Amino acid sequence: MKKIFSACTIAAAFVAAPAFAQGYIGLGFGSSSTNGINAGGVNGGNTNKGMVKVYGGFQFTPNWGLEAQYSDLGNRNLTNAANVRIGDYKASQLSIAATGTLPLTSAFSLMGKLGISGNSIRGSAGLGTSNATSALIGVGVSYSFTPALSARLEYEDFGKLGNYNNVAGTGSVKGNAYSISLKYAF
Repeated sequence: MKKIFSACTIAAAFVAAPAFAQGYIGLGFGSSSTNGINAGGVNGGNTNKGMVKVYGGFQFTPNWGLEAQYSDLGNRNLTNAANVRIGDYKASQLSIAATGTLPLTSAFSLMGKLGISGNSIRGSAGLGTSNATSALIGVGVSYSFTPALSARLEYEDFGKLGNYNNVAGTGSVKGNAYSISLKYAF
């Protein structure tokens, strides 16, 4: 009896979902930027590097959704004043955000996201590992090729990625990214 009740409950949940509701996944590439680590003769921390992100979400209505995302923001090599490598660090983020979409035409839409991002920098040369939780703010534009396939161009600010404590002193590292991605709705 419990199995039948559970099956009916799950089926009712799918039937009760809005007609528009759909899940989606996406993959993107772009350029990430970090700042805050160049100090005391240490160079290389404030550089742009390639990044990759994977995301997935659920669009509840044509205008509102919820999205989770992981981004690898790349590796930065740190050098001293004599341009000798003294270490490196890798930055990444994992987030969940509410999304808003404003259709402009049948194909183009403006989008925004606001959420929370768990950020991390992992490094060598005394940099160590540091985590930070920050607000995620993103804006972009989307173009739909078909009802299921679209492309997105986005800017995202991840806030504070973490702290460092090395020969340069102490401080915090902040990060952001520009990306282009493909999104598939199902």
